[in-house]
Amino acid sequence: MSNNTTSPAAVELWIRSFAPTKAGPTQERALERLEDLEGNMSIESVTVGVWGREVEVDRPTSTASIPQLRRIETRLEAFESWATRTDRCLEPFFRTMQIESLLADDSYDVWRLPTVALAEFDEDDELLHVAPCRDGEQTIDVADRLAVLTDETETPTQADGDRDQCAGESTTGQPSNRAADTRRDELEPPFSRPN
Repeated sequence: MSNNTTSPAAVELWIRSFAPTKAGPTQERALERLEDLEGNMSIESVTVGVWGREVEVDRPTSTASIPQLRRIETRLEAFESWATRTDRCLEPFFRTMQIESLLADDSYDVWRLPTVALAEFDEDDELLHVAPCRDGEQTIDVADRLAVLTDETETPTQADGDRDQCAGESTTGQPSNRAADTRRDELEPPFSRPN
């Protein structure tokens, strides 16, 4: 496993709005840990973004008219690009699913989003790390990364079970045709967390 040795200058926490109560403590702990990071002198920016359970893939009409949806889609494309570049796997945490409409005899693809995710950027706004992810047999979750960032531990949790490698694949298991830039400065940032 290759550990991230560069300290991030910016951290984004993404949480699912209206997540079930069982996800609440995870989100609450992540938000509390994020507050600890705000006092870290090397981290210049700490932001929180909100997303839903899923977002439709390649939906150009609503993406153009809804800036938050455009930010989410752009960020997800950057996450996929980062995973390909670093030989990490975003599944099963982020995955693309096909939804069949019973009423319209139609189908569409959606990104299924985790209840909490973390993105780290360096001083040049280059994406350094995304959690949750898999690195070989090892799962790195948001709590693991927040612990590393707050210097509590540097050993990610070992995953139970077996999982195929998915390096060079999108979250659908197919080669990605997206050429997303992983630079943070070219994306609209999520809203900043109030002090």
